[in-house]
Amino acid sequence: MSFLPILRIASLAVLLASPVLAQLPLGGGSSNGPVSIDAEKGIEWRRDEKLYIATGGARVQRGGVTLTAETLRAYYRELPDGQTQISKVEAEKDVVIVTATERVVGDKGVYDLDRQLMVLTGTGLKLTTQTQTITARDSLEYWDGRKVAVARGNAVAIEADRRVSADVLTAHLATDASGKANRISKLDGFGNLAIATSKEAASSEKGVYDMDREIATLLGTVKVTQGKNQLNGDYAEVNLKTGVSRILRGAAAGRDGAPVRGLLVPNATEAPANRAGAAGKGP
Repeated sequence: MSFLPILRIASLAVLLASPVLAQLPLGGGSSNGPVSIDAEKGIEWRRDEKLYIATGGARVQRGGVTLTAETLRAYYRELPDGQTQISKVEAEKDVVIVTATERVVGDKGVYDLDRQLMVLTGTGLKLTTQTQTITARDSLEYWDGRKVAVARGNAVAIEADRRVSADVLTAHLATDASGKANRISKLDGFGNLAIATSKEAASSEKGVYDMDREIATLLGTVKVTQGKNQLNGDYAEVNLKTGVSRILRGAAAGRDGAPVRGLLVPNATEAPANRAGAAGKGP
C-alpha cells in the first residue's frame, strides 16, 4: 500500500488548518505489529529528518497500547525492503497511555518501541488499574513487554486501605489467561520504604511486598508498629493479613549479631511479633 496519497492529505490538512483526520499505518519497532498514527489537525512529514509530527488530538496505536497527546513526534528508520519502521515517539501535553487494564498519565512522554518502554515526566504522574493507583514525582516508566512499572521520586501505591511508599517503587503486574496485565501483584521498594494499613505500619530501607499474599519482606533499619507497640531490627517478615510479624537477626539480616529490640506498652494493642521468642534466632 502506498503512503503518498495519505501524506498528501496530511500535508493539505496542515496547510489549510482544517480539522480533518490523517492516518499513517507503519511498521512497528518490534514484533508487536504495525503502528497507526492519527491526528485531528494533521501530520507533517519531514523526509530528511525521518520524522512525522502529528498535532491536535494525536494518537499512536500498536497492539493493545494507545498513546494520546496534543503533539506527537514519531521518528522512523528505513528498512532494506523500502518499508518504514517507527522507533521512537515523543509526546507533549496531556499525555495518556491506555491498555486493556491500565491507564498512565503525565505531561511529557517518550515511547521507545524497540524496548517497549514508555517514560512519562511532569506533574500529576499516575498509573491506575481497576483497584490500584501509583503516583510519582520525578518519572513513571511503563515496560509493556515486561509488564513492569517503575515510579521514581516520592512514589506511592494505594489499594483499599493499604499504602506503600518509597523513593522508588517497581510494580510487577500480573497477567490473566490471555496474557493481559490486570493488577499489581508485587512491589519492590527502594529507599525509605513504608507500608501502612489501618491496623499496623512497617518501614525499612528496602523490601518486597507481595500484594496478593499481603506479606512484606523488609531489610535494613526495620520498624514494625501496632498501636503503641514497636519492634526494631534489620530484617522482618510481616504478614499484614494475619498480623504475624517476625523480626530476625543473623544471616537473614545480612549482618551477624544485629540486635532485635522491642517496645511493648502494657494494655496497648497486641505486640506485632507473635513469635518474639524466635526473634533472637536465625531463620
